Amino acid sequence: MTNSLAANYLGLFPVAGLALLAALLVSKSRLAPPVKLLIYLALIFRFVGAWVRLRVAFDVYGGPMDASVYSRIGVRYADRFLSFDFSPIFNPDIWIHGRWWGGQFMYWISGIVYAFTGPSMLGAFAGFSMLSFIGLVGFGFAFRRSFPHVPVTRYLRWIWFFPSLWFWPSSVGKEAVMIMGIGLSIWGFIGKNERINWPLLCLGLFFVMGIRPQVAAVVILSLVLGHWLSLGGRWNLQKSAKGAVILAVGLAGIYFSMTQIGVEGFDIEGVEAYLDYNTARSNRGTKVEVVGVGLANIPIAMINILFRPFPWEAPNTMALLSSLEIWGMWALVCFKRKTFFKSLRNFRSDRLLRVAVPFILVYSITLGMLIVNLGIIARQRIFLFPFLFLLMEAVPRVLHERKQARLRAAAVPVYPAGVRMGTAP
Repeated sequence: MTNSLAANYLGLFPVAGLALLAALLVSKSRLAPPVKLLIYLALIFRFVGAWVRLRVAFDVYGGPMDASVYSRIGVRYADRFLSFDFSPIFNPDIWIHGRWWGGQFMYWISGIVYAFTGPSMLGAFAGFSMLSFIGLVGFGFAFRRSFPHVPVTRYLRWIWFFPSLWFWPSSVGKEAVMIMGIGLSIWGFIGKNERINWPLLCLGLFFVMGIRPQVAAVVILSLVLGHWLSLGGRWNLQKSAKGAVILAVGLAGIYFSMTQIGVEGFDIEGVEAYLDYNTARSNRGTKVEVVGVGLANIPIAMINILFRPFPWEAPNTMALLSSLEIWGMWALVCFKRKTFFKSLRNFRSDRLLRVAVPFILVYSITLGMLIVNLGIIARQRIFLFPFLFLLMEAVPRVLHERKQARLRAAAVPVYPAGVRMGTAP
């Protein structure tokens, strides 16, 4: 990996070329001008995020830590890939961790990115930032297809420019790949005209599974609930059969995800053992109290993820910024509380909302019972933000249809008694 300043910036050119190509295609498209402007600004922010993330990694933390490992091995893999040697992918005997997911999967992704950017850490940071943007674009497509009556710019302005969503995923790290995978999964699940795009859905789940199988299990559970929690109505044979397939595939996916991380069953003992082990691993740095497993601990687990650190808990500048950000988001929720609570009350009327609410609940509870380090919490809760902003901006279809019905009723002219419509009074 290069330490030359010029060579480091040189690695930006391939990524910038792709960004310019994307901007050119957008300029020729039939998208509305406000959407085009947001895309242009969002592409710029991906590079700003990469530069800021790299500077913070070195100047605040003394080095990019995990990113250094992924980069060092990624550069080695890139040399092999450019020589058409793909044994690091297909030969388990040379896998560094002895398993295909987690760090090993990150080495493959890093190798592919470095093969494109060259041995430039800044270029690779920008490349991973663009990968995360693909997932955020997926969220935008899902929102547009679910709520065509709502200007999509209201949603895009949050998920494309909220600080955590352009800062944390803008490095050689798992957050970028996770955002991409979750976004593609949601995009594929919403599909088009109520039809699931299975290749896109499976591709997204593959990336999530490759990084964190436990999060893949949460995503799969949310997707299954997103289908089965629909409000009554037209449950014909075809829909029921599709629901049975989704349920069967979902349960198989959850079981596979849990066995990958060492939970051999769905019994409480196995889950508790996993949580205890991983809580101990995160028990370093600035910590919150250990929550533990149990129904009584759910409120504290959710508070830890959705509200902390409190401003008075921040031991340094980064923690203070994280606190200001999360509380700033809740200030926005308070400002848009009517839409937020309407979305919650009517979440079963729209498939995207039926996925969002279970994901927020299950992910925040499990993460809150698992992680006690405030820095890790700040990074890993970023996957909640696209769903939280969804609740802030979505107008459930049932409410929109009721409003349209009221407007049509108010527009019907009232004629005096004895006068027929179409005749002069």
